[in-house]
Amino acid sequence: MIDYQSIIEELDDARVMSMLDKLDIPYIDRGDYLILPTVCHNENVEEASMKLYYYKNTHIFQCYTECGAMSIFTFLKNFYETRNIDYDWFTDIYEVICGCSYFSEEKKNDDSYRSIRNNYTLKKDRRELPYYSDGILDVFTKYYPVEWLNDGISRAAMDKFNIRFSFPQNKIIIPHYDAGGRLIGIRGRALNKEDIENWGKYMPVQIENKWYSHPLSLNLYGLNVTKENIRRAGVAYIFEAEKSVLQCESFDIPNCAVAVCGSKFNKYALDILVRECHPHEIVICFDKEELPGSDEYFHHLYNLCEKYKVYSNFSFIYDKENLLTLKDSPSDRGEEVFLKLLEKRVRVE
Repeated sequence: MIDYQSIIEELDDARVMSMLDKLDIPYIDRGDYLILPTVCHNENVEEASMKLYYYKNTHIFQCYTECGAMSIFTFLKNFYETRNIDYDWFTDIYEVICGCSYFSEEKKNDDSYRSIRNNYTLKKDRRELPYYSDGILDVFTKYYPVEWLNDGISRAAMDKFNIRFSFPQNKIIIPHYDAGGRLIGIRGRALNKEDIENWGKYMPVQIENKWYSHPLSLNLYGLNVTKENIRRAGVAYIFEAEKSVLQCESFDIPNCAVAVCGSKFNKYALDILVRECHPHEIVICFDKEELPGSDEYFHHLYNLCEKYKVYSNFSFIYDKENLLTLKDSPSDRGEEVFLKLLEKRVRVE
């Protein structure tokens, strides 16, 4: 397991400032702390307020407008995702932070942490990713975490998607398969507060010094299970997280859901979906992000659908009636709410 806290405690302030320079992030050095623009949630530096602080004694980034306290892991993740930058966890986060910390001076060149980016290509004719034997999942336990049972995910759904559990890591284990049903990666949903705070809820899983990571942008989670339903119904629901796909499996309606494992739907994923299923309609079902009195997220979703509407009929779920709370997935409140949201979806002609 990664010792996040030790890495953070051994951060060198000069190296952290060098990292900020390389990312073109301006800062003011006030001795005990740095003052930065809020690039953690603002894409345009010029529009960001100077309310992001880096405290050298605790090595914590503190955003005083939106993001709150962040470890350097979370800060980099937010920085990339705010800019819609495709990043490799090992090269662009883990190794960058190791380069800022004395703790990982020896580990940072270990083969087990090298980037896997060079193993892949985004060429249109490349459709297959390296895959593994399902037998590697036998190191994990068949167990139904109460956190997911309480979140509307049934035991049958977890069985169908081959969900496992790691008691030593206290993580829900989520195997990822390509459309043909071959295991191409394994992600873990952390339950430990420390893991969530330092990195986030989801990250690749390590088994015996090997990381079972894969480029999330080159696959659609759940398509191996739901593609027949999508073909029959002629509709596909695009969610952000794996959890939403499993929640839909627990609904009474046919499960036509897939997940992009993030907040981006790209042309490569669209090509996979169209090639495998030829849906008549694609519905973007991303998490609720719009703040009261704002319409930026509405336009973001509209423009996404507008961009790809020549390939299929596109629509998106937008919660106009406050059926969801901020950060909720459209599936989080159950089937009845999901169907209401679906009925009121915005169609992009």
